[in-house]
Amino acid sequence: MANSLSFEVWPTSDLNEVWKIIGADGEQGEEVKITLTPEMQNVELYYEMSQQSTSEGWQFADNGTFFVDAQDNFNYQVNSVVANAGKSMIVSISSLSSGQTIPPDIAADMAANPDKVFVVNLITNNNFEIAYRLIAKNDHLNGNVRYFSQDPRVIIDDPDIP
Repeated sequence: MANSLSFEVWPTSDLNEVWKIIGADGEQGEEVKITLTPEMQNVELYYEMSQQSTSEGWQFADNGTFFVDAQDNFNYQVNSVVANAGKSMIVSISSLSSGQTIPPDIAADMAANPDKVFVVNLITNNNFEIAYRLIAKNDHLNGNVRYFSQDPRVIIDDPDIP
């Protein structure tokens, strides 16, 4: 698998419709599975607003993403940046490693108790998910309103972990 993937985006203000997120291969980009290789250190996801959407006033807003859940986020770093006057957005996933994770019940306990100190025995895990939403605005509708996509989650898979 390549270390970069490209997607074209068609946002919508209709809450009964999902955004169209289409990969360069013509496939839906709502779930991307990335298989780690030993030499892979980073992945770039390029999102481009469709030409039709741009002409209708759409652009990526703020930093372009709202991270809903970054499971095992000590195994990677995620950054996003909006470029090209809001027509483009790049999600960079770097420092990729896998193999161990915090047990889900302890992760939930950690999130619920921010003032508590933890000592955690990690467990083996060969895949984890990064859940986020794309953020857009539409200057033809109301530039102060933000629109959030459905979750185009990314699944990181490491087949070398037993």
